[in-house]
Parts: sequence; C-alpha cells; structure tokens
Amino acid sequence: MMITAQSKSVIPFRPNDAKRVGKECYYLDLIIWLNGEFAELGDFVGFNYGVYVNAFGGFFIDDYSMIGPYSMIHTANHETDPSKPLQQQGWMKQPVTIGKWVWVGAAVMILPGVTIGDGAIVGAGSVVAKDIPPWTVAVGNPCKVVKKRK
Repeated sequence: MMITAQSKSVIPFRPNDAKRVGKECYYLDLIIWLNGEFAELGDFVGFNYGVYVNAFGGFFIDDYSMIGPYSMIHTANHETDPSKPLQQQGWMKQPVTIGKWVWVGAAVMILPGVTIGDGAIVGAGSVVAKDIPPWTVAVGNPCKVVKKRK
C-alpha cells in the first residue's frame, strides 16, 4: 500500500484510548499503542506515522507536543537478574514525561524514566536515555544537548 499526502489519514484519539485524552489529539495512520490505560495526553498532541508507544510504566505528554515518524517510546524494561531467563523475570516500570511544545524528530527512541522539558527539540535518530532540559536542542546517540533555544 502506498501512502501519499492525499491518502494518509489523520485519526483522532478516542476518549477510551488513554487514561486521559486532551482536545484534538491525533495520529497518522499506523501506530502501535500499547497499555493506553497508563497514558495521559494533553491538548493538541500529535503522533506521526509508524510511532510505537508502550505506556505500561506511565506516559504523560503535554499540550502541543509532536512525535515524529517511526519514533519509539518505552516506559518499562525487563529486569536483569542473571539467575533467571528474561522470560521469567518481571518488569521495571519507569514513566516517561514529555513537556509542552516539544518536538521529537523522526526515528527517535525514548527510554524508560526520561523527562523531556517544555519546548525541547530532539533531533532525528536520537536515543534519549537521560532527561532533556527545557528549551534546548538535543541530538545523537546518546542524546546530548547541543544548544539552548532561549
């Protein structure tokens, strides 16, 4: 299937898709949305094509924030007890918080426990393993602040 500007779908989130869904939240076509009962969306939040979100550990994204295509947001990880196979271990839940007016570029991976501050921009392809301060631009693997926006 080919998706073009004319054929792509802007799909509104329904109220029961998350613990809280703000006004006019949307996603573009394909999205993997797991454990939405642990997710809270502010107003006017958007997820581009192919985004993967697992909100099992808790996920909050504030007003006017956008997630770029093919980005991934993880809020839990396997425990790593070497005495048991991974399949027999539990999960470590760590919430992800994304502030207001945040732009997450394409193919960004956000790992459990991260907070991205208001107004931050995360560059395409970044792996966010630590908090990003407000009003900064951060890029890379591992993601690091490269400049301030204010």
